[in-house]
Amino acid sequence: MTDLFVSESKTQAKQAAYAAVQKLKPESTSLVEYKSRGHVVVIGDSTVIASLGGFPEPLTIETVEFKGASSSSDITIEGALGQFIVNVSAQQIKADLILDLSLKPLLTMALKPPGYVASGHDLSELAEAKEELHELVGTFDKPKYFDYNESLCAHGASGKPGCTRCLDACPAEAITSLVNKIAVDPFRCQGGGICATVCPSGAITYSYPKPRDMLTHVRTLVLTFLKEITEIDGKATAPDLVFVTEDQQERAVQIMPAALVIAVEEVASVGPEVWLSALAWGARSIRLFNLDGIPDSAEQALGLHIEMTQKALVGMGYPDSCISVVADQNELIATSHLTQKKTASHAPMGDKRQAFYMALDHLSAQAEAATVAANLEISLPVGSIFGEAFIDKSKCTLCMSCVSACPGNALQDGRELPQVSLVEDKCLQCGVCVSTCPEDAMSITPRLLLDSKPRKKPRVLHQDEPFCCIKCAKPFATNAGIKTILEKLSGHYMFTNERSRDRLKMCDDCRVVDMIEDPDTDL
Repeated sequence: MTDLFVSESKTQAKQAAYAAVQKLKPESTSLVEYKSRGHVVVIGDSTVIASLGGFPEPLTIETVEFKGASSSSDITIEGALGQFIVNVSAQQIKADLILDLSLKPLLTMALKPPGYVASGHDLSELAEAKEELHELVGTFDKPKYFDYNESLCAHGASGKPGCTRCLDACPAEAITSLVNKIAVDPFRCQGGGICATVCPSGAITYSYPKPRDMLTHVRTLVLTFLKEITEIDGKATAPDLVFVTEDQQERAVQIMPAALVIAVEEVASVGPEVWLSALAWGARSIRLFNLDGIPDSAEQALGLHIEMTQKALVGMGYPDSCISVVADQNELIATSHLTQKKTASHAPMGDKRQAFYMALDHLSAQAEAATVAANLEISLPVGSIFGEAFIDKSKCTLCMSCVSACPGNALQDGRELPQVSLVEDKCLQCGVCVSTCPEDAMSITPRLLLDSKPRKKPRVLHQDEPFCCIKCAKPFATNAGIKTILEKLSGHYMFTNERSRDRLKMCDDCRVVDMIEDPDTDL
């Protein structure tokens, strides 16, 4: 049962924990600045626009009219507050603000850009819309919620597609594809944070707060509470941890008075590495407080990662319900808790995957050995960010395209040997290797290995004997590669005699010499 009565000792321990995190100095993020002079573009049916009336100063309006809802499909909107661009009839109109009176809003994303107001044909709401627009005149700023390191991005390689998790999950549609990398519009970004949660490599990280600062906050809060409660009661009582938005913080405290509450910008920004780390450091449950709901795309992505983490917990013998999203306060009345023999003390890790594995390895070590031994390989839901890769040996020519394309360096070559190996703890399940392979020989499968040794050790997926030049005996290809070339060029007009076909079995140097010496070669 959730504690509805808070003892004096728990109150003291909570106060000490909150006081400890107040002393932390998280790294600040940069700001995004908007400048709006009040130029409003009003979009809607001509009859509706005609009934608008005046706008309060300093708002000035420009209209984009159409007859019938179907005409609105010819209008597109780019940008955000202070820098909108409306494209219509082969012309561009710049605007600070948008008032959309279309029967169906032109912008359909869950989180609309700042400065975009849609009231439809309901003229009773028009006065409220005008007032909202009036308040959006001036200079405003907000935190830049994300950091992006394109060198870690697994979106694509050499024009071949890979991970699209952040694009699929972003409720503001602030992320766009640049083929191999992505671009995030800081003006459209609303700080939902789900992009950072679902990113397999840590290319996108949440910066409000930054990853290490978030983990430092959690670690300080939990360890301080455990230290204080042990000194007061003589025994450690594991706390419940609740992540909540600032506007829901008071309700969370009322519903779970004994829990440690962490206020964040968005609960979807808190990911698996934070949940597992909190449990490893001594929390007994993690709740993501979400009574007001989150956009569907973010909710689906968050649910997938919760399911992924819960499967890992069950594989270690812990209750899956010790991590959950709370959409109804009644769900907090009865809950399962995680218990372990010894809490972790490791320092916060800035790297997402490293933090996850550090916590996973600790919890695995504290679990019952027989349970872990029976579940060393845990199947994960499709879309998970951990897993393995396979090679169909009957198709693979060891061309190494997959190795050169792998953004996580999970696939590695054998240096002097024709060989491809996999380091599983680096595999991002991005699919770049699958889309890159010219022979359609690659596949990926989500799973999690509880034993860190096979997870970190390179495992040979495929290898072949080197093929040596038939003239100088220098190794230059693989048996499978030469076999494939001979099959594909069989019947080609340039390789109709035995000597020309033999040149395919020579290294570059010997092939050139033989072509020069061959009287039948047309140079």
